[in-house]
Amino acid sequence: MWRQSVAVFAAIVFLSATAGAQGVSVYTADNGYMIEVVVQGDTMEVHEPANGKRSQYRRQSDGLYYFTNPTNGITYTMEIRDQSSLIANKPGAPAANGTLLRLRGTAGAAEPMDDDEQEELAAMARAQGGGSSQVLQAAVALRSLVNAGANPCSDAIPDSVWSQTR
Repeated sequence: MWRQSVAVFAAIVFLSATAGAQGVSVYTADNGYMIEVVVQGDTMEVHEPANGKRSQYRRQSDGLYYFTNPTNGITYTMEIRDQSSLIANKPGAPAANGTLLRLRGTAGAAEPMDDDEQEELAAMARAQGGGSSQVLQAAVALRSLVNAGANPCSDAIPDSVWSQTR
């Protein structure tokens, strides 16, 4: 038990240091689900880029982080398994029932591009022979990585292009 506590403590320190020094830690599940995580003290902020949801998990005495969704009242847990993985679950459920999330790297907290910046990049892509064909290539690559019927990046890939990848 003592070794496990030390390992979890080391993982928390690692996550906190990584988030502070390099940005947000990015985790993905095998099904393509992705979250961005920042751990500061006893708080774990989880951001789901797919839907824009941000959740504040609080660490409890059992070492797990808990969040209760205010919309439906359901409580969720996040367990730091080791320095490179988390398990999302519900309280009391076996770890095998949870979702394993693996560390994929870090992301800076960059500001979204404004319309002028997006148009400039699109114009540059067209000038280099890209444009819509590059968007279609990106959509095909993305569809092969995610198991989603709906377009997960409608802000960058028009739905009309996404539908061409079926």
